[in-house]
Amino acid sequence: MKVFISGYGGGDTNSIGLYDLGNGGNERILLWKSNDDKDSNIEASSFLSIHENLLFGITEKQEGSSVHMFSTQDNTYQLLESSELKGDMLCHISYLPKNKILVGGCYGSGDVFSIEVGKDGFGKLLSHLTQKGDVQRQTRAHCVVSDQQERRLYSANIALDRVYFYNICKGNLIEDGYLQLDKGEGPRHIILYPELDLMYIITEYSNKIIIVDIGKEKSRIVQKISTLPKAFNGESYCSTLCITKDRRFLYGANRGANTIGVFKVGEDGLLEMIGNQECFGDWPRHIELLGDDDYIAIANQKSNEVAIAKRDKTTGLITDEVYRIEFPSPSFVQEKV
Repeated sequence: MKVFISGYGGGDTNSIGLYDLGNGGNERILLWKSNDDKDSNIEASSFLSIHENLLFGITEKQEGSSVHMFSTQDNTYQLLESSELKGDMLCHISYLPKNKILVGGCYGSGDVFSIEVGKDGFGKLLSHLTQKGDVQRQTRAHCVVSDQQERRLYSANIALDRVYFYNICKGNLIEDGYLQLDKGEGPRHIILYPELDLMYIITEYSNKIIIVDIGKEKSRIVQKISTLPKAFNGESYCSTLCITKDRRFLYGANRGANTIGVFKVGEDGLLEMIGNQECFGDWPRHIELLGDDDYIAIANQKSNEVAIAKRDKTTGLITDEVYRIEFPSPSFVQEKV
């Protein structure tokens, strides 16, 4: 099994790595090259999007944004192009292969965009929209998630407590309203359960998972549930969530409490907390299921490592069988398939 890890490591340390976990090891195997055949070093690539032989990274910075496009052959990734975009602190991207576009959300400026992806690099910037609200409040766009047909895009705005809806038309993003959540929720990440027309939203500020029925003409909230341990009374900020392929279990990460909330998913998609387990580190910024959902990978940003723990597939709980990969300030982990 091979996994990509990226984060805020920079300078002499590339912020993107590919690791081979075979034979109990964690050998870093990736060789990066730029177009002129020199080693490339992409700094602060806090999120990735991976599709077949293509890899997209970012450079998250205070002013402006950068996206990077790589292709691979025989474990050697060549940097095809880097492109500068407007929008500050780009934090989330997603490649949509049916539309052949890369979409992204900018935390610093509240912008979302779509840009063409060609065989050898980026094409035209098709859309660049700002999620606007009260002019006296900040706007902070975060994740961008599409439906399976790539006709609809959803984007969480942490500061405005909204989830924006966009129609995708020939790669262009056309705003089509938003879902307003209660003030102070801070929606951060989204996953979809398409078979039930449900959206799961994890909130950074209120530490909840909010379930929304998006199958009807008007979206409606059907459940809110805390991600935190019952006895916890300190500061914590949810980061992200993931769901098993069989839709039986869902996991949510708590930065501060440093736990992973474990939820059983009912036949109706509603959640029941069945555990709140340690993250094996400090500040779990990203979590992802690996293999045939046999493992959960936890990018612990402040302890500078990714913990990979075995799951009990019957109970959904995380076991103590853990191994670790050292990585500076990790913020993303995903299996290479």
